[in-house]
Amino acid sequence: MRWRWLGYWLVLQLALPLQAATVPAGAPGTPPPAEREPVRAVLPVAQEPSPRGSNPTGAPGTPPAAERVPARVVLPAEPAPTNSAPLSRSGETKGSLLDQSLTPKQWRGIKQPTADAQLPLREWLVFSRNLAEAQAQRQALQPFGLNILRRQKLGELGRVISVFRIPDNLDLQQLEMRLRQQFPDWQQELNLRYLPSSEPDESEAQLRSWGQRVIGQAPSGSAPCGVGVVLAMLDGPVNPELAEFAGAALIYQELVGEPFAPSSPAAARHGNGIAALLVGQQQVPGLLPAASLYALGVFGEDAEVGLHTRTDWLLSGLDHLLALPAKVQVVNLSFGGGYSRLLESSFQRLQSHMQFVAAAGNDGMDGLRYPAAYPGIVAVGAVDARLRRLRQSNYGVGLSLVAPGEDIWTLDERGEGYFAGGTSLAAPFVSAALALPGSLEQLRKQARDIGPPGSDAEYAAGLVQMPECY
Repeated sequence: MRWRWLGYWLVLQLALPLQAATVPAGAPGTPPPAEREPVRAVLPVAQEPSPRGSNPTGAPGTPPAAERVPARVVLPAEPAPTNSAPLSRSGETKGSLLDQSLTPKQWRGIKQPTADAQLPLREWLVFSRNLAEAQAQRQALQPFGLNILRRQKLGELGRVISVFRIPDNLDLQQLEMRLRQQFPDWQQELNLRYLPSSEPDESEAQLRSWGQRVIGQAPSGSAPCGVGVVLAMLDGPVNPELAEFAGAALIYQELVGEPFAPSSPAAARHGNGIAALLVGQQQVPGLLPAASLYALGVFGEDAEVGLHTRTDWLLSGLDHLLALPAKVQVVNLSFGGGYSRLLESSFQRLQSHMQFVAAAGNDGMDGLRYPAAYPGIVAVGAVDARLRRLRQSNYGVGLSLVAPGEDIWTLDERGEGYFAGGTSLAAPFVSAALALPGSLEQLRKQARDIGPPGSDAEYAAGLVQMPECY
């Protein structure tokens, strides 16, 4: 009997620890969570866990798990709240050096759209002060496998631009890194392409001059506007022999030679369209029909991309601007691309002599294309006939004004009319208004407010209004 009671006692002693181990959380006698022994665990984070309410896992900028750095931290046994995820690493951006920018490139608070999806030019540009320095640079680049393609003296800019061919077997990003490390004081970069900022518009719109009317241009039959005004444009080919330009003070000079000289009918469409909008005499109600217009052909053509311009071609165009026989007041730039240090410095040199107006770009996003994003250049967005932001028009910090950019009637390379759209077509409206008496600040104050009250991201100061012609 005594042995039986001893067996009951042993069973009872063994059962008590098991019961204690299976008591549910919060049961009577259970210690509060704060008193429990912490356990050690590994959390894949780059830094300390974020406080409650931080960005959820998977938020933009959070690196994939494979990139995170494991850090040993002490966690409570309680599961972490679902909204308390680790902070993502900041400042880590990836992009392409082929467009001289990350994604997006930040320039004085101005966003830059992502790089164009096109093959890069395998050309390296180097600025020098004289031919002797250019020759020394050529010799220094020979060990890198770079051979000179062409060289041009930019007399008005006080520079020599040398263009070198990059062999196909060299990685562009690695080459750029090596060259910048080896020659940190050189002004050098990859040669970039820039594309026209307009596209054919298939609209059947009947009002061919709605854009001119909505900015307040005087009706036809009034005194010719633009007497004494001198404009310039860097663009594609223009045919000054078209009947539309009879009586116009239009001078065209082609700056791109063989083998890239544009020859297809489509290549001349863009340049003629911009020129007709500025100084058209017949079919197109030119914005400043009495003005003088110097059209510099800086666009070329190849089988790979079609119509485009490049950094070195643009530098040649800027150099020619200072050599023109008349003092240019405003230069129209209806194209867009990536950031160039060489172009930036050249624009800065010329801004004391003339003003530049550029298309914001046709990506339909918050961010400006270059050259519109450079300091001191007037960036122009586009609106449709309802005075709403054109769907493809870029906007954001740095935008100055907006102008009509949909169903704009202009001429093609044969002198035949067509409707076009894009920020390329909006830029000439501001170029013309800026060339008349007054300043950019006055133009912005007189702009028609078509968005939220005051200046805003989509419409900037508002819709440009044409000053009165005297």
